[in-house]
Amino acid sequence: MSTGDLDGELEAEAIARDNSSGSPRPSRLSGSVFRHKSFRTFFIVASISNGAAWMQLVAVPALLFDMTDSATWVGFSTLVNTMPSVLFTAWAGVIADRVSRKRMLIATQTVQMIASFSLFALYVADMLSPWWIIAIGFLNGVATGFGAPTWQAFVPSLVPEEDMLDAVRLNSVQFTLARFIGPALAGVVITAFGPGAAIFGNASTFILVIVVLAVVTTRPGSTASREFTVMTALKNGARYMWRHTPMRLAVIMAFISSCFGQAVQFISAAVAARIFDRPSTDNAGLMMALGLGSVLASIVSARYGKQMKRSTAIRQALVFYVLSTVLIAATSNYFLGMVGFFLGGMAHLLMAVALNTLIQGTVPDRVRGRAVSFYLLGVLAGIPVGSFTLGALGDLVSLRIGLIAYAIVFVGVHFVLRTKRLFPLFDVEKLDD
Repeated sequence: MSTGDLDGELEAEAIARDNSSGSPRPSRLSGSVFRHKSFRTFFIVASISNGAAWMQLVAVPALLFDMTDSATWVGFSTLVNTMPSVLFTAWAGVIADRVSRKRMLIATQTVQMIASFSLFALYVADMLSPWWIIAIGFLNGVATGFGAPTWQAFVPSLVPEEDMLDAVRLNSVQFTLARFIGPALAGVVITAFGPGAAIFGNASTFILVIVVLAVVTTRPGSTASREFTVMTALKNGARYMWRHTPMRLAVIMAFISSCFGQAVQFISAAVAARIFDRPSTDNAGLMMALGLGSVLASIVSARYGKQMKRSTAIRQALVFYVLSTVLIAATSNYFLGMVGFFLGGMAHLLMAVALNTLIQGTVPDRVRGRAVSFYLLGVLAGIPVGSFTLGALGDLVSLRIGLIAYAIVFVGVHFVLRTKRLFPLFDVEKLDD
């Protein structure tokens, strides 16, 4: 399952549900959820698949950069790969409530498997070109756009309702750990066997996921009412989000943080080569550091989230984003660059948890799913815009100047939120219907 763009959002959503709940939170996850064979089997296979997906997410941008020596190409690849998710995620969330999620996942996983094996076959045949990478990335993006929301909705059906929250948390934890473990494994695999091995490893894991999906059992569930068309449901959700300023702010901040903060991870191959004068495949170490930052921030947020105001977390995230981008731009030391990526991982998770908590804790149940989907649209729209723009700036001027410009944007955002006294809006407890 390749959901690299959404991994942090998945973990943040689970923490947000926990932090916005009025009930006491246990100090750790209950292991009882693993007594359910379907969930246990699916969890193991999903962990393997997501780790392998991050191996490919490290290998392919490095391959593309080595082919083209162009950060613009790497950014353009992210643009094409991510845009289908922007177009289809909101629709997929509604559709996932109306059809068999298992069948939908089998279909999307099959498409992603074909895409990965095609990429590997072209690589082995020495026929892989930048345009093939772009085309296959687009196909993978379409499948991810439909598959990611369905995956989130499918996992809770593997356990009884009383274990549902633990299942959601554990699913999110394995996504976040994959951001750290996958790039670490990619560094070893690519060094020992080349990028083709990372691509083949990812393609092979889809077979495991499809087989497990075919045999796991789910509890009976109901499908959503079809009283309203998909378009009408989306319009109603959009009107609600626009009517409430905190919700508008959440979507805007999601776009800004992904555009000017997360984007750097998607052109990390160019950063490794251009800024740190290392092989492009050393983006594995940078991505591993980013994943470690996300893991640490998720632990802190889960432990102290209820004691920290959302506005405080957002202030901290903005500061971390500035420090991250400035440090990466200002140093030529690879290991200091890893520190910069580590800070970026922390910033992203802190921002995502704060914004998710704002939505989960304030909107009524009847619009929660659509509210979250609009928030995810902000995230997904920012990534391709930011990646392509930073890549183009890297080729036209320099990546260092582009990163400094992104840091200035975060300083400006903090200034506007402070002078316009908008920070308190992130701390609202309830919205009117």
